[in-house]
Amino acid sequence: MPDGQTLAKQYDVSLLTLKRALDLLVAEGYIIRRRGDGTLVRDWKSKQLPHLYSLRGNYHDFKEQMTSKIIQFQVVHPREEVANKLGITQDSFVYEIIRLRILEKQPLIMEYTYMPLDVVPGLKKEDLERSIYAYIQDKLNFKIHSAFVKVTGVRPNQLEKEEMNLSDHDFLMEAERVSSLDSCQTFEYSIAHHLPETFDFETVIFNN
Repeated sequence: MPDGQTLAKQYDVSLLTLKRALDLLVAEGYIIRRRGDGTLVRDWKSKQLPHLYSLRGNYHDFKEQMTSKIIQFQVVHPREEVANKLGITQDSFVYEIIRLRILEKQPLIMEYTYMPLDVVPGLKKEDLERSIYAYIQDKLNFKIHSAFVKVTGVRPNQLEKEEMNLSDHDFLMEAERVSSLDSCQTFEYSIAHHLPETFDFETVIFNN
């Protein structure tokens, strides 16, 4: 493949955006980086390997029955960590969203989400009450491509203790996610805190 500066100039994007796009392609197995050889496109004809990623709760089959309590929805300048995750500057504007996901009156997930306004325009409160991803895919006609996800265990914060009826002794499963469109634009940085009894993590790992 051409070098990074050539590709960035060809597609009129920054080197940071290009690097993030190439990192996604490496993670997906479409390209390979080799010292001395540069970046190579994978030969899928000779080797087809399964790649599956799933992150969901046991409530997944009932997603149409899920409701959302919108705790916060505002437009802000991102703090440094959020800007770095989204690949934008702190002068940019993002939606800052906090919502509680509820099934049959049981609070299951507290979501903290950041999305750049220039990537996801026109988002309204009523879209948050349903599915943000449905808005992105059905109304904006964007294709969601992939996500980097980190899973860990955390203690609930004060908001979660109040809204999810938890104590200092409880644990939540944290899923930190950076999601991208098929255009390689990063459209979401989110942290979701799940009740552990309703959280599943499944993946298939393959060898590059």
